[in-house]
This record gives sequence, C-alpha cells and structure tokens, in this order.
Amino acid sequence: MNKLKKTLALVATLAIASTAFVACDDDKDTSTGNSTTNSTSDSKADSTADSKGEEGNGTKFTDDGEKLSVLCWTDNDVKFMIQHFEETNSEYKGKVEYVNVGSEGAEAREKYATYFQGDQDADLFVLEADWILDYINNDDYTAPMSDLGFEASDFDGCYEYTVAVATNDNGVLKGASWQSTPGGYVYRYDLAEKLLGVKTNAEMQAKMKDWDTVLATAKELKDASEGKTALYDSLGGIWQVYSYNRSSAWADKDDNLVIDDYCKTYADIAKTMWDEGYVSTVDQWGDGWLNQAADESVLGYTFCTWCLGAGGQLESAAGGVTREEGKDDVINNPDLYNKFDIIAGPSGYAWGGSWLALSPKCDNGTLAKAFVEHFTINEETMESYALFKGEFVNNPTVMEKVGKNEKSNNPMLRTNPWSILFEAAGNIDMTGKITAFDSQIKKAFNDSVTNYLKGVEGYTSYDNMINEFKKAAAQIEGLNVQ
Repeated sequence: MNKLKKTLALVATLAIASTAFVACDDDKDTSTGNSTTNSTSDSKADSTADSKGEEGNGTKFTDDGEKLSVLCWTDNDVKFMIQHFEETNSEYKGKVEYVNVGSEGAEAREKYATYFQGDQDADLFVLEADWILDYINNDDYTAPMSDLGFEASDFDGCYEYTVAVATNDNGVLKGASWQSTPGGYVYRYDLAEKLLGVKTNAEMQAKMKDWDTVLATAKELKDASEGKTALYDSLGGIWQVYSYNRSSAWADKDDNLVIDDYCKTYADIAKTMWDEGYVSTVDQWGDGWLNQAADESVLGYTFCTWCLGAGGQLESAAGGVTREEGKDDVINNPDLYNKFDIIAGPSGYAWGGSWLALSPKCDNGTLAKAFVEHFTINEETMESYALFKGEFVNNPTVMEKVGKNEKSNNPMLRTNPWSILFEAAGNIDMTGKITAFDSQIKKAFNDSVTNYLKGVEGYTSYDNMINEFKKAAAQIEGLNVQ
C-alpha cells in the first residue's frame, strides 16, 4: 500500500495532540537541573559513545548536519521537548532546532510531502494519527527505527497501541510516540455546584455516566442557567469522543467507504444537543472557543492530555499566563485559574496522538537517536519530562508513578488529572480502526453533519446529508464510494 505516492505527485503538480504544563519554580529545578538528572545524562552519553558502530554513532546515518531538525506544524510540543532535552543533556545545548512546515495539523500531511521533495534539511518529523499510515508505508519519506540502532523490544515499555499504530503494513516499526492521549471532560466545578448542586467529581461523573444521562444533565443545566450555560464547548468536542468510539474503520480492506449505524447515532445526538442548546455553536478552534468557560456560556470542554498544560487549551480557558524570560510567570485571571476539574465523562476516548518519524535524509544520527530515546524509551527522562511539561508520557509504568506524585498535580485542576486518565489510557484500542484516509473522511463527515445541523441548503435531512458526504468522500483519491 503506497497511496501517498499518488498524493505526492498531485502535490508536486499543484505545487495537520496538547501543550505544556510547566511546574512551579521549585519543581522546574527538580525536573531539569538536579544532580540525579545530570548524572543520568552523563551515563547515557557514555553509553551512546560505547555503542558506536562503523558509522561512528551506532546508527546508519552520519553526523554531518549542523543541527538536529525536528519538523512539525506547531511548536506547542516540540519547543518544550527541545528545552527539556537540551537542559538535561548539556552536551547538546543549541544543537536542536524546530522547523515549522507552515500549516495546520491536517494540512501538514501534504506540506511534508512538498518539503521532502526539495533539498531542505530533515532529521526527525512529527506524524499525526489521522494520516500516519501514509508516511510509514512510504520508504521514500520514513526510515525504520532500526536505522537508528533500535530494536522493537526497546519500545516494550510504551503503550502497546502506539507501537502498533507506527508499524507499517510490512511489520516494520517506523515511528515512536512520546505521549498517550486519553481524554476527559474538564469543567468549572464552581459553576457545577451553583447550577447543578454537585460538590464532588463523583457526583459530576454520575451526571455524565452515559449519553442519555448527559442529555438529561444538559437540560437541567440549561433550565438552571435560564439558557445561558451549555454543557459542552463545541460540536467538535462531542465529535472527538464519538469519532474515537466508532467500532469499525472508515474504510474496509478494499478501500471502500463504510457508512454504518454509528453515523446515524452521532448525527441524531448532535442534532438534539444543537437544537436544544446543550452544546455551544462556537466552532472548536474558532474565535471565542476558549473564552466560554470564563463568561459562563459553557460548563466544560472535551479536553485530552495535550490540552491540559501551560500554553495549552485549558490554560487559555483559565485566562492564560504571561511569560517573559527572566521574570516570574503571571497568572492573568487568578480567580478563574484553579476553578476546573476533570472527569471521565460518558465514554473513554483518545484524541489524536503524535509520533516521531525518522527521515531517510537524516544527517544527525547520534542526536536523532538520543532524542528519540530520551522521550520514548528512557523511563527516567520520560518521568522527568512528564513532571516538567505535565505530559502524559507513553509509558504506563512511568505514568502510574507520576499519577501518585503530588508534584504532577496541575494547578488549574482540583484533581490530579493522571489519576482520572490513567485507566482510560490503558483501554485505548485503535486496532483496525485507522486508515490512510482518516483525516479527509472525518473532515468530510463532520463538515456534512455541521451543515445538516445549521440547515444549509442541500443538507435538510439526514439522507441528504449522507448524500452530500458521499460526494465529498468521492473526491478522496484511492477511496471507493458506492
């Protein structure tokens, strides 16, 4: 399977998670600069030196490049990764750079293709769950992790699904993820007490234990707030939960589009929530989306692990933090900053996920290997990074430990989020659910449902909506639409 080559040819002719939690000042010192961390760095460097092979670095790549380039469409993760890596490994200070491919997450799929056709530098780059299959099944754009000297068993400590997702059709591991991305429902607990009378997380979870109960709670909230406060932040938020819990893939083994009962179930509940005012009509990622909790127009958000930290979506919803080098962080809205909590919600889900992939053009083998190992294999540095950034790292042993560590508590949340999300992470199952078309199909379907809810001409019934969805899906190269 190599559908990307067709896409690349088209791109050439015409020629897409969440978020950093930085602990308080004392914790920064603990996670990045103590003697334990430095000694780990030194021993790791010695180990790397001892394992150098014929190429001089234990990999199939040279060390001719000036800096290790890490490509992505956003620096929300990468800039914190680089900061932690360089602070923990002083010998690599100033040796890693972030390269912005200039796109949104979904569009990065094509942006990379264009980038790689030129002669620009590329060592490591970030892949997203919705289109990772395109890249790991194309040997022109991804090299095996074994080319860095890794064996599959080196990643045995990771969540199993992350390894499975990054393994291509020929059984070759082509990526390594530094994160697991379970999600929950993050809400204003002070508003929940005022409007719903709930005082604890357990009481709030009971009001959102399944979708029937969610609808009842949404009505209760609407009545208590006199129509001011919706339960959910956006249709996109509900979509994240529903899209993950679809039982089958969007395309079968013969690349035929699959439309099943799930599509109708989602459209029905989305329409009820939209028509009744149970969900905000503000677009996810649109202007005003993250201001809604502050003005009490919504009770909560669908957020996953990468939304929870400093610089991330929760921080924005909490009023934001002003950061200047050499100065203490300033919380912009102290009265709102710690008024949030998190529950599992009506069903477990995962949102997105990112993998480090290796470019065949890599010319910094030693650095690339050290970077991948730092964030995906070495449990000590993974734990340090989890505390440094507030990241749900890709290792259940580490996260179980971090979840019991009071320093991992997010200051914006009343409850340690990892204690809520740890169980959800263990239940993530993407086996057989990911296709090479996912980013395009999901966008076409969600756009069609949104038009249906808004009553756009041509989308006035469910059947009309499905017909329009099929038309859009038929434009996806390689996908068969009946």
